[in-house]
Amino acid sequence: MPEEALLLYSGGTDSTLAACLLAEKYDRVRLLTFRRFGLFATDKAAVNAEKLRVKYGAAKILHENLPVDRLFRKVSYDRFFLNLFRHGFFLLSTCGLCKLAMHLRAAVYCLDNGIKHVSDGANKGMDLFPDQQPGVLGMLREMYASAGIEYSNPVFDFESPPDIEFGDRFHLERVPGLSAKRDAAFLAQKKQTTGHKLFELGLMPSDNVKGTKLDRAMQARCFQFILFNIWLHWYYLPFSDKERYVRESDAFFGEKIARFSALLGEYRERGEASRLASWVER
Repeated sequence: MPEEALLLYSGGTDSTLAACLLAEKYDRVRLLTFRRFGLFATDKAAVNAEKLRVKYGAAKILHENLPVDRLFRKVSYDRFFLNLFRHGFFLLSTCGLCKLAMHLRAAVYCLDNGIKHVSDGANKGMDLFPDQQPGVLGMLREMYASAGIEYSNPVFDFESPPDIEFGDRFHLERVPGLSAKRDAAFLAQKKQTTGHKLFELGLMPSDNVKGTKLDRAMQARCFQFILFNIWLHWYYLPFSDKERYVRESDAFFGEKIARFSALLGEYRERGEASRLASWVER
């Protein structure tokens, strides 16, 4: 049986480059896209999945779209009043809760299919999302390890796309030598982005598509993402700081992950008779 890896796959540039890196290392890569109520057009992930199948071969790249509605509800509302008392409005951290449901489904998929390696497109530039913060990623790594699965983030250290506003460029041009230095730094950073690497591989028409119409055409959009941003940027961060946010994210998700790690262990022992199995949609 070929050595396989599983990838949580959104269809965006980060997860698509992660797929490329895994394809160079493993005999087969299974891309898992997840759908639930509130996530729109998850079928768009098939756009770049098909490009990957063309580049690496249909036998090497497999793509599935699985439901996680029941798991997401369970992760969100499990011990609701206890969590409300302990963590308050952190229950609005829907992006992290959604991703935890996806990780649980991925772990179950691995156990069912004998897969020992899981990756995702987590990136250091997206660290306002709890599921992409080092502390939470470490907890997820421990959760997977408890089930005998290795978890990695192959594109974590890639740079976020740089940006220079028009007005910034206008003023730089008035300072001799400064514009050239700034542009050189800009280009150096740009070459370390996932978009640039995909452009070099011939999978993207330009080296930065994030936020463009093309980007919106190749991955899903989420309604709860709006709620998360309102809570984080209009309620939490204006009255706190990022360090506290990270600490409280670690505390909240640490309890969530510990709870569901135990349920994942029960699934390993009892299979379809476990509680976790009753929340997994096939």
